Amino acid sequence: MRAFLATLALGLAACSAEPEAEAQVETNLEIEALLQDVKDSPPPMPENHQVLRDRMVAEQATLKADAQINSVDELLTEIRKDSERVGNNARIADHSNWKAIEYQLDCHGIAKQGGLVVCQTTPNAKVEVGRSEKDTYTQTADANGIIIVGFDRDEPAAFVRVGEARVDFDIKPREYDTSRIDGLPKKFVSEYTADQLKQIRAASALKKIGFASKVDEVGFKNGFIYPVTTHTKTTNFGAQRILNGDPKRPHFGVDLAAPKGTPILAPADGIVSLASEEMYFEGSLIMIDHGQGLISYYLHNEDVMVEEGQRVVQGEQIGTVGSRGRSTGPHLCWRLKWRGRNLDPELLTEWPHRG
Repeated sequence: MRAFLATLALGLAACSAEPEAEAQVETNLEIEALLQDVKDSPPPMPENHQVLRDRMVAEQATLKADAQINSVDELLTEIRKDSERVGNNARIADHSNWKAIEYQLDCHGIAKQGGLVVCQTTPNAKVEVGRSEKDTYTQTADANGIIIVGFDRDEPAAFVRVGEARVDFDIKPREYDTSRIDGLPKKFVSEYTADQLKQIRAASALKKIGFASKVDEVGFKNGFIYPVTTHTKTTNFGAQRILNGDPKRPHFGVDLAAPKGTPILAPADGIVSLASEEMYFEGSLIMIDHGQGLISYYLHNEDVMVEEGQRVVQGEQIGTVGSRGRSTGPHLCWRLKWRGRNLDPELLTEWPHRG
């Protein structure tokens, strides 16, 4: 890129120093040399800006038949017009210089443990998401430039970066409750027969299928509604679980108690990735893929009223409240996961317009 900029600067300086007749010849030669240099050693650009480089190389053939483009300055003007037409967010701010492509990156949502943000950037851009410089991965924005980023229950820090644009999130620790449940059958807590272990493994295999769903379309845009409209919340997200006196993993859902048979509604648009009544701990389980790895799921349902692959819209009934599996009474355990991170689905009912 430095060699490219230097070549361009020298060409412009030469143009201003020559007499008019000689300058015309020299300018055309400089443009052809510039374009040949781009063709032979193009400056590095993201995939979605290949059109700019292709345009510059294509101008080499046009120069031989079109005398209207007769200066580097005019060539850059033409390229700018093309960049505006394709809407690729590249900027050429000065006709006398080539600037690096500047990506736009704007995020809003709930930047806290268990929360989620939506970021707007260049369509199909490769976006780096990380907890630290040594703990990152890359995901691709959709055709509209949208990416979703979620924060785990114990997320220490996070950032997103595309090109030189970067957004850092100030993730503050949350305090979590302790949830004690006694009187559960031992087969749901600590003692399992060989047949029960077989059922547990089979159920785990089904859940892997549900989580493997890869819906690109983002069904989540303006927040969640509660899946049970009238309820009593009995357990918060992230509570440390103690079952029959035995400490277990944190509770990654929100428990909403309601009478058996109460309708369960889809909180946002999506595709059903799992609808099973053969789960061991959950009893029955529904999963909805809301796009880009954001999957909500619903446990202990009495009735499952959707099928795998079915498209659902916000507010559509998907099942009824029950008490199947490891449960002490009718309630919905509502959970949310994004790329292996456990999120708080209740936070998304508070979704902001900005901020």
